[in-house]
Amino acid sequence: MTAPRLQISPGMRRYLDYPKFQGPVRMLVLETEYFFDASWARAAAHLGWQHASVPSAMTGGLSADDVKSLFTAIAEFKPDFILTSNYAGMDALGLFARFFEDARIPYVSWFTDTPRMILFGRQMHISPWSVAATWERSYTPYFERLGFEHIHFMPLATDPEIFNGAPLDTHARAIAFVGTSMLEQTHEAVEKHAHLPGVKAAVIAAFEAGQVTRENYALGMEAIVTPSLLDSLNESERRNVELLVNYQATFEQRLALVQAVQPLGLEVRGDLYWKKFLPEAGGAVGYFDDLAPYYRNTAINLNTTSLQMRYAVNQRVFDCPAAGGFLLTDDQADLHAFFDVGREAVAYGSLEDLVEKVAYYQKHPDERRRIVEAAQRRIAAEHTHAHRLAALAAFLRERFAS
Repeated sequence: MTAPRLQISPGMRRYLDYPKFQGPVRMLVLETEYFFDASWARAAAHLGWQHASVPSAMTGGLSADDVKSLFTAIAEFKPDFILTSNYAGMDALGLFARFFEDARIPYVSWFTDTPRMILFGRQMHISPWSVAATWERSYTPYFERLGFEHIHFMPLATDPEIFNGAPLDTHARAIAFVGTSMLEQTHEAVEKHAHLPGVKAAVIAAFEAGQVTRENYALGMEAIVTPSLLDSLNESERRNVELLVNYQATFEQRLALVQAVQPLGLEVRGDLYWKKFLPEAGGAVGYFDDLAPYYRNTAINLNTTSLQMRYAVNQRVFDCPAAGGFLLTDDQADLHAFFDVGREAVAYGSLEDLVEKVAYYQKHPDERRRIVEAAQRRIAAEHTHAHRLAALAAFLRERFAS
């Protein structure tokens, strides 16, 4: 069956055949609820690019007005490329993807969550003009199997307009962890399998057998639970298995960290579900307005990376030091690729190592300051959203300039 597509007349074809990447870059963003949208606009302005955005949707369909805004922007703004996050704004039938292909406009999705739970193995969005940008390089084989021709490694970064400031000499709190418990998400994922008791049992068995590792998760659920079980599930149920494994593992990691450091005087912020384990835990810290000063006013900030990242580092690794906060983070491979570990970042290899390092750095504030200042220099030189967009543009220009 031929996939449906929007028809482009010869006149429109001539109109859309404008040069790409021949002057200042023109970036069109499909704007959703991701916090990257505003940062991309600021980064584009910093780079001297031309930037436009149109309202889109993280889930569900677009309104008629949103569709009109998209096509009007393409006709009037004439973008060099279109950018979105986690394929937000792309319709279920793939009509927009085929239109962008017919219009010969590169369209880029920056994946910052596992693409398996976003694409579901679907190939309808893939064309010679589609680009998968991924923050986690272990998913490259998955994109290749789906048929993506253009795959770009695009790590996370920070927005210096939000996260900036010199480290402080005195702090409002000694040690803190900011992050949701993931307990609510775990319970919701369990409830979705209430009619499939075998799924919950298989996931529990996988945890008990030590099958739930970063390495196995990167390979896919077949490396964690019995493939025959997955074969008996529909697409939505298989997605929920992956959600359950990811949420449960992340919850357990975070709880173990909190319980290990709690005796040293830890403050936890995130969601009210933490109160089940720490009655004094607080609620969320607003990302745009409150998180940077919170990091800066904490002597030692803690971090742990979710299961879906085999090599990657998360947002805290860039945001916290950029804001002037000292961070102790788990030891991920990409941390060594991005920083001089020991001089610009500090990693722990186990919870015992974490407790020892917390005690050490509590006694050495001068070392904390030196590490934060070194990290800030590195981040300002290499790890802002402007750096990521500039690298993306170079990747696209090499492939799509006309």
